[in-house]
Amino acid sequence: MPASYQLDLENRLVRTRGWGVLTDPEVRDLYDRLRVDPDFEPSFQQLCDLREVTDLKTTADALRALARRPTFAQGVRRAFVVGREVDYGLSRLFQAYSEPQGSVIEVFREWEAAEAWLGMRVR
Repeated sequence: MPASYQLDLENRLVRTRGWGVLTDPEVRDLYDRLRVDPDFEPSFQQLCDLREVTDLKTTADALRALARRPTFAQGVRRAFVVGREVDYGLSRLFQAYSEPQGSVIEVFREWEAAEAWLGMRVR
């Protein structure tokens, strides 16, 4: 499966990572696993690394549905780091769908900028 997560309990951070060809069912499964992880708290921030994704197979409807499924608490900062323009656009679309639910998502091209926005150095 080309998606994984790690919990950084000390920093109250979820590090998610995607690589290769990433599909909607794989992303849904990642968030489903995260929701039931006993160490996860919805107040954790997220740092999502999509720089190694070669193809993101999704639709606007799937992004909208994922954005409406609560995983993180309202107001929690979530940073997405992308490498390709198409992933930047799709991540921004997800950001727009998530905002009405109280999500605070920013999309970055540079890892260091995402870390700074989250207020930490995690690498």
